[in-house]
Amino acid sequence: MDGNQAILDRPAAAVPARTGPCRAIARPWCGPWIELGVIRRYEWNRSELTIDNLPPALDGFRIVQFSDLHLDSAWHPGLDDVLARLHEDPPDLLLITGDFVDDKFDPRRSLPLVDRLVARLPSRHGAYAVGGNHDGDAVVLPRVARAGVNVLSVGMRTINVNGAALQLIGLAGLTRGDVDTQDLLYVPPRAPGTARVVLSHYPDAILPFQRHNGDPDLFFAGHTHGGQVCLPGRFPILRHDTLPRRYCKGVHRVGDTWLVVSRGMGFSTYAIRVFCPAEVVEVVLRAGTR
Repeated sequence: MDGNQAILDRPAAAVPARTGPCRAIARPWCGPWIELGVIRRYEWNRSELTIDNLPPALDGFRIVQFSDLHLDSAWHPGLDDVLARLHEDPPDLLLITGDFVDDKFDPRRSLPLVDRLVARLPSRHGAYAVGGNHDGDAVVLPRVARAGVNVLSVGMRTINVNGAALQLIGLAGLTRGDVDTQDLLYVPPRAPGTARVVLSHYPDAILPFQRHNGDPDLFFAGHTHGGQVCLPGRFPILRHDTLPRRYCKGVHRVGDTWLVVSRGMGFSTYAIRVFCPAEVVEVVLRAGTR
């Protein structure tokens, strides 16, 4: 077993107490057990994540993530509710972790729906995105950027939040091979007293990132759809990722990083979700101490 696998397999109880809890807001099952054709209902899942030495200005900072929209020719009615909630209570930061469109080769029929979405995204400190493996057409991401979403390739942006620095790093790539070690080596060293957040379409990109750059505070990803078609109990059959099965959705501790994997807001290949509701993820940062 290599060192990374040992980190992944470490039980939650073995994580030092100083890392603090991941406190999910408890709720009964609220998503549909089956969804066909378009996304009408979804879950809005909120977690409070404690981060060591978080700058005080970032305590309570709210991040909303959605992923894997796979827009095609039909608008998901559930997105109207998502946009209404965002406008009613805008987050501090909005993150999108890839796959805006479904058709990898001819997304033209999706573009009006992409415009409808990205033109209406409120956020106090902006919206940021990385492309996914379905966003290979040269039209999609430039169109998203023109609408005001900050599209991140490999590199870093720093935003100022009341004097506190929040570093955003994008790991972009149509395939996992595009997110290679050479690119990861160009990520600038972490500055003291900052919070570091990584956006990647692929959850398993967390391991090479940690090897070359240390542990970010949060690592947001998508791609897996949470399995999309699951057995009762939300057990995923297919995960489309090299991490252990349980990491294809939800919030996990990997080393000193919170890994947040969205189940997505769309379909891939077949327009069906079973025991795997679409979701929007909300994370609230909380300060911890060593």
